[in-house]
Amino acid sequence: MKQSIILSVIIVALIVLYAYFTDNNHDILPLIGCFLFALYMNEKHRRRKADDTVKPSAMTVDELTAQYGEPEDVILLDATRGNEAMGVILVYKNFLVVEGRRLDKSAITDVTFNNSGTPYARDEYQVIIATNIPEIGYIHVKAGYDVAWTKGVAEEIRKNLEN
Repeated sequence: MKQSIILSVIIVALIVLYAYFTDNNHDILPLIGCFLFALYMNEKHRRRKADDTVKPSAMTVDELTAQYGEPEDVILLDATRGNEAMGVILVYKNFLVVEGRRLDKSAITDVTFNNSGTPYARDEYQVIIATNIPEIGYIHVKAGYDVAWTKGVAEEIRKNLEN
């Protein structure tokens, strides 16, 4: 945060000095306005991404079952992380445990999936769980590189929400 403030002050000072020495004073206000708006949007995106990160309360499935009891169902997200909180979703009667965090079924509004990759970088598919909790919003859970697997995981979560 401090680095972005220092950087923004330096850039605004450079814009002011440029406008002063080049005699383009009428162009300075839109430049500063655009810069501050871009800085605001960047900070807003950074905060949202930090808030979206779910911090697990337990690290293994054994710790989760000791904390919440035996689940009714276990949805495997990633076989390589099958014993970690980040690799499974534990299904109980009234709630799910997603990435180690308890989430009531009534708080979940939608479940979908998407490809988080770009044309320049390959990335995993994600199961996206939408909640009506303002602090959480959306939970993005990595589910591997197979679209059929990810679609199946999303359908399995939806099926368990109906029960």
